[in-house]
Formats: sequence, structure tokens, C-alpha cells
Amino acid sequence: MKKIMLAVWGIAIAAAITACGNSAGEPAKSSVTQAEREEIVAVWKAANEKTAALTSVALSTSMDSSVRSGEESIQASMYTEIFLNEAGQEDMTCLWNTDASLDKGSPIETTTFYADGYYYMDLPEQKIKCTLSPEQMEEQFEKMISVWKLDPDGTEKISIEEEADSQIITFEGEAGKIEEYLKRSMEYSKSPMADMKMKVKKSEGEVMVDSQGYMKSQILKVELTLEMDGFPMDMSMNMKLVYHWPGESVAVELPPTDGYIEVDTESLFNT
Repeated sequence: MKKIMLAVWGIAIAAAITACGNSAGEPAKSSVTQAEREEIVAVWKAANEKTAALTSVALSTSMDSSVRSGEESIQASMYTEIFLNEAGQEDMTCLWNTDASLDKGSPIETTTFYADGYYYMDLPEQKIKCTLSPEQMEEQFEKMISVWKLDPDGTEKISIEEEADSQIITFEGEAGKIEEYLKRSMEYSKSPMADMKMKVKKSEGEVMVDSQGYMKSQILKVELTLEMDGFPMDMSMNMKLVYHWPGESVAVELPPTDGYIEVDTESLFNT
């Protein structure tokens, strides 16, 4: 089970960062008209675009997942804090700290940051760095963030309501969208799990847009079944993305840069 969980963990992360799925069976019926749906989707997309245009941002992502087979169960969790300032500029700085644990074991902590043309990785057993231009770093950052964005066009049931100074969008979606994305993600990363059988049973989520039109948070909950080498499993995942103080300037406090071994940039990112 632990070996399987380690393999499936990559799929859990991929599912945590993509579009929403739907319960199996008949598609959910929307309780809003087509015109109302288009208005809600427009609010969602506008928030995605406005937030993506920020050059200074602080955010956090979290994922809790569980894999079950028979009476056995294994849990995994991952939490990341990300800080970015002056995106794409010569003095661009970026920092993200990640804590991950498997089956209540000791957390694995990693720190990655960018400053002065270098990309640093502080891993549990080694500290490495490589050269990277601000444009290349911004591209890497955008790739990382873009995969967390939920796709409102993948939803089949959606609604919106006002709460204090925010708009709350709740949704269900199409199961096939997650399955298609996961396969593309695994193929892109050259994972041997690209052919794993999976089926989304249920998913639901919530998007919060603040009074200024920025994305404030995203929540996605997914239940799915997996099969690897004829071994069936049930998986559940709870994922959350939070933007802190969107629209405000963010200070990035970088760790010392001593003791990092320089490696080849191309080989690092290819692997």
C-alpha cells in the first residue's frame, strides 16, 4: 500500500491542480439559466485573469488525500507557502516553502527560491542552484500556478451568491475533464502511470472572488477510483488555494545563499 500510495501521490497532486469533476452517472442539472451561467463564468474568468496579472503575490496551497483498499488506508498531506515580487523584472524574487508528509510520518520540508539570476533548491539531502533569467523564472512560476487554476468551462452545475464583500461561486463539473487532464499531465511528465485506469465518482468546489475582483480562494473536493496492475483503490482529496492580500505589495524574505552547488540548468529542468 505504501509503494502504491507513493506512486498515486503524483496523481493526487495532479488532480488537486486541475479542473473539477462530477459524480458518476447522469450529468448534474444546472439550476441557473444559460445567461446566468455565462455571467457567473465571466466573473470567475475575470478573477483568474486579474489575479494572474499581479506582479507581487502571496498565496498558499494545501492538499490532504487518502487512499483506501479493503481495510487498509494511507493518508498524505502537502502544504506550500509561495511569495513573489517584481515578476519578470531584473530584481524579481520568489520563495516557496513546502511541508509534505505520508501516512503521518515525519514531514519532509523543502525550500525553493529565486534571486539574482539563480534558482535555488534546498532539498532534505542536498542544496543545489542553477542560472535562470527572470523571464525563465516567471515562466516556471506561471506554469506552477496555472495548473492550480480551475476551469469554469468544465462545470455543469454552478451558482453564485453574495457574502459580505465577496462573491461565492459553488460548482460541480464533468468527470471526464479530470480524467482527460490527468492523462495529459502524466503523459507530459513522462510518468509510467499515464495508462492507469481512473474514474471520478464525485467532486464539488467553491471559488471566492473579493470586492476588487481578485481571486480570494479556491476549494476542490474529489472522490475517485483508481486501478493499478489490477489493484483497485478509492481515493479522496481536499485541495485549497488561498491568495493573501491580493493587489498589495508582498515582501519576500530569502534565506542565505551559501553552500549551494551549481548544476546544469537544462538537465535539471528536463528531469
